[in-house]
Amino acid sequence: MKTLFKTDNYLEPIALLEHEIDANCESVYQAWTDLELFKKWFCPTGFSIAQAEMDLKVGGYFSIHMKSPEGEIYPTRGEYLLLDKPNRMVYKDSWDDDRANNEPIITEIIFEPLENKTILKLYSSFATEQQKETVLSSGIEHGWKMFFENLNTLLKK
Repeated sequence: MKTLFKTDNYLEPIALLEHEIDANCESVYQAWTDLELFKKWFCPTGFSIAQAEMDLKVGGYFSIHMKSPEGEIYPTRGEYLLLDKPNRMVYKDSWDDDRANNEPIITEIIFEPLENKTILKLYSSFATEQQKETVLSSGIEHGWKMFFENLNTLLKK
């Protein structure tokens, strides 16, 4: 495995989740980088995407507004730091609103081939120990698992 992405002023990356997807790496990577596909799975189960934009390049961005079943909007925005098709992707993102303690998280996704499947390995880097503890206790792993299950369902079709 390549060295994990590190940046100054952030803690060492931690392994957050590993998930098997029933599609090859190229298809899985495309689902992360094609806006129309991305909108079909990148939200919690039961939510929908109210708005989405993507400028796929290092230094480019993505913006997603997730809509809850009750109609509440959860906006997030990220910046691409590394794009290595179809092996790995790194971005930093945070909520795109005025909530307190909203330091970006750096997320690294590794796309590992396994026969005709892909093992997604997700790593996160946090700005502070307090942010790390807060985010981990919020159920982020459960949320990512829902996203990845949505992705797997989409790619099985």
